[in-house]
Amino acid sequence: MSIELSSIAYAYGNAPALDGIDLTIESGELLALLGPSGCGKTTLLRVIAGLEFPDRGSVRFAGRDVTALSTRKRHVGFVFQHYALFNHLTVFENVAFGLRVRGWRLRPRRAALQARVQELLDLVQLGDLGQRYPAQLSGGQRQRVALARALAVDPEILLLDEPFGALDARVRSDLRRWLRGLHDRIHVTSVFVTHDQEEAFDLADRIAVMNRGKIEQLADPKTLYTQPASPFVCRFLGEVNELPPALHARWTGVVLSDVVAFVRPHDTEFVIADDAPNDLRIETIRDLGPTVRVEARHPSLDKPLVAVYERGRFGASGLAAGAAVSARIQRWSLFRGDEVFSAADR
Repeated sequence: MSIELSSIAYAYGNAPALDGIDLTIESGELLALLGPSGCGKTTLLRVIAGLEFPDRGSVRFAGRDVTALSTRKRHVGFVFQHYALFNHLTVFENVAFGLRVRGWRLRPRRAALQARVQELLDLVQLGDLGQRYPAQLSGGQRQRVALARALAVDPEILLLDEPFGALDARVRSDLRRWLRGLHDRIHVTSVFVTHDQEEAFDLADRIAVMNRGKIEQLADPKTLYTQPASPFVCRFLGEVNELPPALHARWTGVVLSDVVAFVRPHDTEFVIADDAPNDLRIETIRDLGPTVRVEARHPSLDKPLVAVYERGRFGASGLAAGAAVSARIQRWSLFRGDEVFSAADR
């Protein structure tokens, strides 16, 4: 089922949270709302769910206006960060809850209900844990129970609010891959909120990067990373070197006095050369396991210039602390103020 948001505005008192959001989510798509705390992403998800009603604008599901409808009438599934399971109910009864509270005409008979719940528990790989209680499960298992409960009522849209935020890094990574595989099997239109770039890139078909109640850029992960539409997007999607005109003209050959070059550390390389100016010197080298982080200091920069090497490539570089080097830039994005000027690579 497709979702269309038109001119959505919402404020908490005098504080605007959403400022004219226009967004179309395709049927069967998995879309991430990505941004820092306070950017409006959770508020937007709640507007889609019907937990909040916009001050202005409309929400349409498959062309049908649902702006004034309650959550129950929108037929959406919602998964919260902290599971929201009933601790006094078994896993089976938690998943069955949404089916049991349906009106009697929609409520399945006992045998059908048991079959449906068992089907969902098998789907989320918890088929043999139905008689356990939430306290007897790991965090990752509890989140899968929450997802099974959301799916029990056959929602046409699945909404997830930072679903892995309460889990440790290893469990988050495992659950991301599992959820992506599940989505590829059931193809329910899904929207999830996250502030974690890696999570959004790992899961989503497209990502809407939000800032101050607006969508700064909507694109697939590769486009976002290689063609950021604004300095905010570029900075938010990972570490970046920001080079003033004098430096980027020297290292990229682009001579423009009013633009700033943004360069990712993995697109930066330091080269020892006899003719290298003495104003750029290796300051620190940090071994990060699979990669090596190299920082070089330049007097015109407030912070070091950073390059990240794969281990094998660093071993052949000959770099050492204190060495005078030049910078070799492989790819850069140029911004004039808050507007993108161009992106290029060698």
